[in-house]
Parts: sequence; structure tokens; C-alpha cells
Amino acid sequence: MESLDLTTDVEKGTCESGSTYMSLLRFWLEVGGNKEVKVIAWKGRQEGQVDNWVSQMADKGVKIVDKKINSEKVTYIIYLS
Repeated sequence: MESLDLTTDVEKGTCESGSTYMSLLRFWLEVGGNKEVKVIAWKGRQEGQVDNWVSQMADKGVKIVDKKINSEKVTYIIYLS
């Protein structure tokens, strides 16, 4: 399974929403669709940004398959259409 670790791209709490959205879009374009991928985000701000991105892309068939919250990080399994 392909994965994207957003926590390594930026320091905790300093990520702007645009960079999270762009990272997710770029990843989608790189790996293609019709598959499940793993996305790791910081709990809190990045978590909300990933949730919002998936919500905004729902009309394109993107959806959260699984979401696990750990102490500081959130691990998603997301279906990219």
C-alpha cells in the first residue's frame, strides 16, 4: 500500500492548510486512483485538514475507509478513486 506521511513534511502545528491540500493532491496524482492509500497526519490541525480535503473530494469518489487516532498522530486509510 502506498503511503504519505504528512508529519515529515512540516513541523508539528506549523502546516498551512494549502500545503496539506497540495500534498494530498500531488500524492493522488503521483499514485493514481482506484486504490487505498495510507496517510499519516498530526492529530489536531492536520487531522482537520485531511478530513476537510476528503470531504471536498467526496464527489470525486474519495473517502475515508479507516481512521485510527494515536497519541499524537492519526493514521488514515483513504480510498482514492
